[in-house]
Amino acid sequence: MNYIPFCSVEVEFSNMQGLHDLINNCDASKRTLVVCDAFTTDIWGITDDIKRGIAAGHLAWVDKCPGNPTQQDILDALDRVGDLKPQQILAIGGGSTIDLAKAVSAFYYMYFGRKVSLEEITAALKEKAYTQPHQFIDIIAVPSAAGTGSEVTRFATIWDVNKVSKFSIDCQENYAKKNVVIPELTLTLPARLTLSTGLDALCHASEAFWAKPTNYLVKDIALRAIDLIMTNLPKVLKDPKNLELRTAMCRGALLAGLAFAKTRTTACHSISYPITMQYGVEHGLACALSLDAVSKINREKTVLANELFAVYEKHGGLRKWLDDTCGEIVKLRLGALGVPKDGVDEIVKGTFTKGRMDNNPVDISPEQVKEILLSVY
Repeated sequence: MNYIPFCSVEVEFSNMQGLHDLINNCDASKRTLVVCDAFTTDIWGITDDIKRGIAAGHLAWVDKCPGNPTQQDILDALDRVGDLKPQQILAIGGGSTIDLAKAVSAFYYMYFGRKVSLEEITAALKEKAYTQPHQFIDIIAVPSAAGTGSEVTRFATIWDVNKVSKFSIDCQENYAKKNVVIPELTLTLPARLTLSTGLDALCHASEAFWAKPTNYLVKDIALRAIDLIMTNLPKVLKDPKNLELRTAMCRGALLAGLAFAKTRTTACHSISYPITMQYGVEHGLACALSLDAVSKINREKTVLANELFAVYEKHGGLRKWLDDTCGEIVKLRLGALGVPKDGVDEIVKGTFTKGRMDNNPVDISPEQVKEILLSVY
């Protein structure tokens, strides 16, 4: 039998000096591709570290890491590798940055020694060509937001450049080898991004709790994550420079990532994809739109549901907590997020993502999805 560990990623908490050391300790024996947006390297004071490594010939740098990366972004990143032949990737940033690093790791074998086209990358994503035996590049993931969990999961989300579909790179080899959590990196996150990523983590934990493959260990981890996030997200939005609160959010997001890494997500994420793809709504906000409604639909079919709802009620109930936490930052309603009411039917058509909607413990019909969306308009 093949035994898969609960978490194959080494997890370490560190600080800003640890980040400098990660970069400066790379040498010719550890040729490293740094994936980190240039805007943030300036903020964190690591630009000179990276440039010294490039000058020494043992670093290359993907310095453009857009949110919601597409096939074109994968090609652009591969081009930046050049002749380095990296032995590891140091991914520093949010979930999109880490997802882009995973895509480079998965598809570098196609690129080596030749030019890859957009059509080839698209076909490889659709056909899951990356699951064929080949050499992946080891990843050290350093998340700069408390939310996506990409640093401890095997998944990477790639968004179609033509906005037709969403691709998921999903294979055991794409786990990071190491996750270095540096809460100081999150101190500069703006309020809306802090909110969106925190809500994403809350959805990860909640959906892991009730997903079909869940188990008691996942549920225990998820409950702790939910409590940490619901306790600390409202506080950190009021006191964003508080490192203790930021650290608590990093802990909650990490636990949420560990939980849904074993289960994948469910209806909330499935409903969110066309909202993000068609209208550009931030992923965490798009997921959280349906969280309260889906939780109520799932309640009767969810083992230990009373424990889950007890945590929600501890914080005033999920719907009230969501509205109070979003506060003046954003109104968590489709209309306020720029989605026209006449676009709901088209969203419904795109919500039934295989492996997500059918991972929900209760079957949800298109009519129910429309009802959910109209209830949060």
